[in-house]
Amino acid sequence: MSEGPTPADDSRDVIDWMRAEWTERRDSAELEFATTMALLRTHQWIVRAMDGELRSLRLSRNAYLILTSLQLSEGRTRPLGKLSKYLMVHPTTVSMAVDQLVKAGLVERHAHETDRRTVLATLTPAGMDVVEEANDRLAGTRFGLASVDTETLESLIAHLQLVRRAVGDIETGH
Repeated sequence: MSEGPTPADDSRDVIDWMRAEWTERRDSAELEFATTMALLRTHQWIVRAMDGELRSLRLSRNAYLILTSLQLSEGRTRPLGKLSKYLMVHPTTVSMAVDQLVKAGLVERHAHETDRRTVLATLTPAGMDVVEEANDRLAGTRFGLASVDTETLESLIAHLQLVRRAVGDIETGH
């Protein structure tokens, strides 16, 4: 076990500490471990900020993501299967979230006109009002990223796009 700063030492980034401890105990994947931990910690900060805003609107993160996906879709309609794929959420989770949104009057569920096997979700006017309010609140807090400068955010998007392509999240067309 290494001597030196511990996670309780506020002068050292917890990721630096975890990386050093990992490196001391293992001989592989130190960089990938540190990257993963940094991404997960950042994710938790953003989730905390989002959930705080969404809670007041009685929306879960999944519900918000579904509403936003519908808002951005042509005709404000999308098949449940596409919602599942785009949001990287299990189809059952999407179906349950859509059921709750239907119950709240924010989404309508109906069969596709030409393919009865396909179930569609459509944003209602009430759903549009709620998602606009949620978007305004989240934009007001800059999604928990208000203290991060524009150049860093643009760079992060570009770098994460490279990572997402490398892990298969973005199809390369080959």
